[in-house]
Amino acid sequence: MSGSETIGAVTAANGHRRPDLAPPAPMQRSRGQCMGISVRLAVLASAIVLLAACSITAPRPTLEADQAPQGPSSIQPEHALPPAAAPPPAIALIPAPDEALPLPQPRPDMWTRFRDQRAWPVCEPSPGVERWIQRYAGSPERFANNLRPLLPAMDYVLTQSELQGLPSEVMLVPLIESYYRPDARGPGGAMGLWQLMPDTARRFGLGVHGSDDERLDLQSSTEAAMRLLSIHAQNFPTYPRLIFAAYNAGGYRVRKALAGRDFGPDVPLEKLGLSRITRDYLDKIKALGCLFGDPGRFDLHLPELFPGEQLTAVSTPFPIDPERLAERIGMEDGQIRRWNQQAWIRRATTPERPLLLPSALAAAATNTLASGDLPVATPRVATVEPAKDGQVHKVQAGDSLWTISRRYRVRLADLMHWNGLSKRSVLRIGQVLRLGAP
Repeated sequence: MSGSETIGAVTAANGHRRPDLAPPAPMQRSRGQCMGISVRLAVLASAIVLLAACSITAPRPTLEADQAPQGPSSIQPEHALPPAAAPPPAIALIPAPDEALPLPQPRPDMWTRFRDQRAWPVCEPSPGVERWIQRYAGSPERFANNLRPLLPAMDYVLTQSELQGLPSEVMLVPLIESYYRPDARGPGGAMGLWQLMPDTARRFGLGVHGSDDERLDLQSSTEAAMRLLSIHAQNFPTYPRLIFAAYNAGGYRVRKALAGRDFGPDVPLEKLGLSRITRDYLDKIKALGCLFGDPGRFDLHLPELFPGEQLTAVSTPFPIDPERLAERIGMEDGQIRRWNQQAWIRRATTPERPLLLPSALAAAATNTLASGDLPVATPRVATVEPAKDGQVHKVQAGDSLWTISRRYRVRLADLMHWNGLSKRSVLRIGQVLRLGAP
């Protein structure tokens, strides 16, 4: 029997409804509500369990280098921290090449560079050339020893000729002209490493006044000589050997000698109408080229220019005595004098003209200059008083009538008249000249 039937029977039998037997509808609703709540609680519990499981098993997200950061949430807490700065962009790595890059090749030594850039690529022996080979290197060992202190300056001149695109025999010109002596004096007023005449020096902007004679300076005179040689190279583009003939005789004389002649690189110099003096000069160039180009043929062992001996320019921000700098950096006084003759005579450098020093000492010189320990030097100006009555001059090596007249401030014509000389007169070492009227 169902519950409703039982309750109905009780009511019918008594005729009255019992208070403890109220209608069941409210109880049934309470039970339904409880059942609904139970279901909802069960669902909620399941969700909590699932969330807890996710929080335990899910890995913590990480930000990779190539992953863009997520934008900020639209829901911010009441006291939110400022957003973190964006990470720097990733650096793109350059993939390594399949093959290693070759290392830069070391610069060839001085003698190799000389052999590779000659106007006479092979030795051309002739009676004149062989005669000068014998005179230069009759004693190969002594010749090599004499070359050794000249190597830094020879390398400097070779480097300058390379920059101008000139034949490497340019390095031989100062060897013939002065044996690389910056203070050499020649006939007719020629002076310096390159034996430049006063008019030629002025033409290329060099001063020729007493201790300020820039022909004594290795850098200044070399710059002027390179400009002169470059002009000769432009005038004889198809016959570079004539560069040296023009340097010896002058461009005008060479052009005049070649006027109306058909010449080319293979024409012997003897057929070009050049003077004997100029042909002899070219024989000297070729003889030295043979010695330096094929030294083994003449049993010659050429000296080596060691690393650190190459000359480099060091600027001086204020005038200094080069002799004092040489003492501070452990450099021989003779070396700094040879390569900086003008500054050595003046006992002071100039800011516009750097010193030439061995590259191994350049850093020490720069540090010494930066320390401020060297005093500012006062240039020493060499002056010569005018000749006095009864004064005489004893001729020395390198003197000429022109240089003597300039030195004592007398007219050249007067000097010749007082001594019974002419422009063709040859001075003898030790000869005594009057410097005034007898």
